[in-house]
Amino acid sequence: MMELIRQWLLGMACAAMAAALAQSLAPEGGPKRICRLAGALVLLLAAVSPLLKLDEGVLSRLAEDYQVTMGGYTDALEEENNLLYQSIIERQTAAYIVDKAEELGISCQAEVKYRYDQDGAPYPYEARLRGTWTQEQREGLEEMLEEDLDIPPERQLFERTQE
Repeated sequence: MMELIRQWLLGMACAAMAAALAQSLAPEGGPKRICRLAGALVLLLAAVSPLLKLDEGVLSRLAEDYQVTMGGYTDALEEENNLLYQSIIERQTAAYIVDKAEELGISCQAEVKYRYDQDGAPYPYEARLRGTWTQEQREGLEEMLEEDLDIPPERQLFERTQE
């Protein structure tokens, strides 16, 4: 591809120099106008000549290369989008847990990890909480996590902090 562009630029430069030289050597009047027209036609021919040389094989390879390149960009963009989406829902779910904990009188921080099911849908997999609570408050929070978010007790991690 780069070789094709290099050849095209070289052809354009040579055609432009030849047209300029012919025009500068032509006498004024009709011959100069004819040289100008001929120079314009030579430049036009130089501009489109690479397109005339291309065969179907080259065009199909260029199209395939383009599709592969764009496919790579699309995959990378989709992966980045999924990571951002997961990060947003993890933070929003953690904020929901903190709000529910405050309703129970618990002061805590929450961190939620999501996973994807076989259909590609995200679901809350694990909740990690740090804070202070009584046994009764913890049981209420455990129940809320299981009922509201379907996080089973074995994936609810509680860490008590100093008051």
